[in-house]
Amino acid sequence: MDTDQPSFFDDTPIFILARSSLQIIDANKEAAIFYGYSRDELCKMDIRDLGHKEKRIDLLNADTRTQEVNESIWVHKKKTGETVYIQFTSHMFNYNGQPRKLAVAHDVTKQIKNGDDNLPEVQFYTGAKPLAEIVWDPDKVVLKWSDKAEILFGWTREDAVGKDGFAEEFIYQDEQQKDHQLVAENAEDHKTYYTTQGRVITKNGEIRTCEWYNRLDYDEEGNLVTIYSLVRDISAQKESEYLFRALSEKSLVGVYLIQEGVFKYVNPRFAEIFNYSKNEIENKIGPLDLPHPDDRGKVDKNIEKRMTGESQSIKYEFRCLTKDQKIIHVKVFGTRTDYMGKPAVLGTLLDITNSKLAYERYQASVENFEDLFDSISDAIYIQNGDRTFIKVNEAAAELTGHQKDFLIGETPDVITAPGKVNLESIKGYFKNALEGSPQEFEQWGVRKNGERFPQEVVLKPGMYSGERVVIAITRDVSERYEIEDKIKKSEEKFRQLFENAPFGIVMMDKHQEIRAINASFQNIFGYTLKEIEGLDIDDIIVPDDSKQGAHEISEEVFKGDTISASAVRKRKDDSLVDVQIYGVPVTINEKAIAIFGIYADVTEQKEAESKIKKSLKEKEVLLAEIHHRVKNNLAVITGLLELQQFKTESSEAKDILRESQLRINSIALIHEKLYQNENLSQIAINVYLEELIEVIVASMATEATNVVINIESKPIFLTINQAIPCGLILNELITNAYKHAFVGRQEGEINIHLQEKGYDLKLVFKDNGVGIPADFDFENPSTLGLTLIQTLAKQLDGNCSFEREEEGTTFKLQFEVAEL
Repeated sequence: MDTDQPSFFDDTPIFILARSSLQIIDANKEAAIFYGYSRDELCKMDIRDLGHKEKRIDLLNADTRTQEVNESIWVHKKKTGETVYIQFTSHMFNYNGQPRKLAVAHDVTKQIKNGDDNLPEVQFYTGAKPLAEIVWDPDKVVLKWSDKAEILFGWTREDAVGKDGFAEEFIYQDEQQKDHQLVAENAEDHKTYYTTQGRVITKNGEIRTCEWYNRLDYDEEGNLVTIYSLVRDISAQKESEYLFRALSEKSLVGVYLIQEGVFKYVNPRFAEIFNYSKNEIENKIGPLDLPHPDDRGKVDKNIEKRMTGESQSIKYEFRCLTKDQKIIHVKVFGTRTDYMGKPAVLGTLLDITNSKLAYERYQASVENFEDLFDSISDAIYIQNGDRTFIKVNEAAAELTGHQKDFLIGETPDVITAPGKVNLESIKGYFKNALEGSPQEFEQWGVRKNGERFPQEVVLKPGMYSGERVVIAITRDVSERYEIEDKIKKSEEKFRQLFENAPFGIVMMDKHQEIRAINASFQNIFGYTLKEIEGLDIDDIIVPDDSKQGAHEISEEVFKGDTISASAVRKRKDDSLVDVQIYGVPVTINEKAIAIFGIYADVTEQKEAESKIKKSLKEKEVLLAEIHHRVKNNLAVITGLLELQQFKTESSEAKDILRESQLRINSIALIHEKLYQNENLSQIAINVYLEELIEVIVASMATEATNVVINIESKPIFLTINQAIPCGLILNELITNAYKHAFVGRQEGEINIHLQEKGYDLKLVFKDNGVGIPADFDFENPSTLGLTLIQTLAKQLDGNCSFEREEEGTTFKLQFEVAEL
């Protein structure tokens, strides 16, 4: 059984009295606290020693076994001398085998002092029924089972009295162990009574929640003899409590119960609002701990009004501080109630911080609206259902020349140019706008000084101060009218230009439908305007296989771009014509409203271009043949030099002839690459170098020295005028390295690196040979090879140099790559 819940018997003064003498046999803890006497002192008195009755009806002495509501008012004095007014309810029962009276004292002092004759209905038990009486032995065997117990629980005396195991059937299974433990603990401490709450099972299987008042009787040795229980069914009360808690726990507003200066209960939302947990608030924090210091007086006063009965319910707003000292705004609804026999305040609490902030923002927004309303450059008039101006902005006053105060209360007629506007039409626009349909039109207005001006008007439905209104927005379009007038004056000039242009021109609207063509267009395609007006231009002159491309051109033009494209179009007789097309958008206010399609017949240009391409091809073939013949002629020269080399006996002459052969081969190799390329004017230097090195190595390699040549180069294209000098320079460098750099060595290495630096080509040639002599003077070369290198570098307009390294020699050459 549950002992954690507050018990009625713990919170209300209760006496056990002798039936006739009203001698106090026993009193509960609350009676001792309330009257200020100890239990021993009370048990030496009868109830009349505490005071006297003011009314004559004395139901306290009535001989009945049912519950009684005593209409007598007893005037009692506490031990301190304080006078209190008491109303009793009582119940007859057997106590230690003697008839006794259970009397409950209800404090009605406040009602009496306030002169309230309508005393509250005192309810001690559920309905008007007496308590059930059950007597147990220490083993929980029933010794007595009252009529009320039989009525409440359905078990008869025969079912209950003396039956082993009946307690296990009667007491709810989950609470049996706790019940036995509770009896044992109280008996061990020799307590004479305790109260608890717990569930029982009726004979028909229904589970009920009951409140138990248990009296423990002991023998002379102090052994527990009997347990006397008074039981009342509080199931309905518990169901109400469970329902209240279920609704409260899920509520989106804070729910609280204040009693004796603290929060006895708060729901999760209440705790969440203040950033506390429930455990941090309940029975620890009071209602004056949460309000802002400046608002605590207001809260204290309102709570006092409800607790004293001056006001049963109240609602008000104040500021609070959360656990983290954040200021919030709350609205409280509270009402006075009784909880556990004592006055309390039950209520709800709303966090209205956001609402407060929203209201403050609203107040600021009203001011901002006024500023914004007057800062808008367009004139704005707010009109009620009678067309009367109820608000206008500064721009409206500036536009019309009237003061704002003058315009308020007037209708649009006062600022409409007479004789230039159909007022009935304007009223029709207004009516449609008021009914929810926005309107847009142009009309003539008049200023205070009589000046007339064109204006653009937009009418929109709206709400202002809870009233349906029409919001009129107007703009002076005099400048646009002037522009349009200038356009009209230039139309004749444009028309003449359009008609006399040597190119075919067609004007199309935003749907690509033909609206006008000139004479040249008619001459190119064979159509008259009458035949194609209103038709889609793509359906008329675009071949089927070109429609997608034509559509893309039109889309680009309508985006505002001017497009140029070459295409084939179709004449009226289905013949095709080559044309150059220009798409030109016509824009007003940055919006394309039409397209001009300009067509130039380029048939003759196409034919001339074809002839040029044919002639160019013939020249390319001829140039390739020339390169081929030059290469062959150089090969013949190389062959003659080789025959001469075989016939001469001089080793010096042989070397000279062989060097000449290599130089000629480097030139011939370039011509060979050129006639093999599609491009007859450029060659890839990296490919050329690889093949050139193969030729040189095949000619210069000896068994004495193994030379490895590494090339690092990306594709770099040179013209023939730069490729030949570059190839000859590399030829001289490689042959010179073979002849001088690796003398007396078995291995050697040459690294050639070519890279582009901006518009320049940088060539770095490096060997790991013996290096150049210390007295080497590149400015005054003594050999043909070095002289040739220097001459070829100047021919390239480049800079070159030799550098002595710790191991070997480095040659650097840099020159600007020529463009075709």
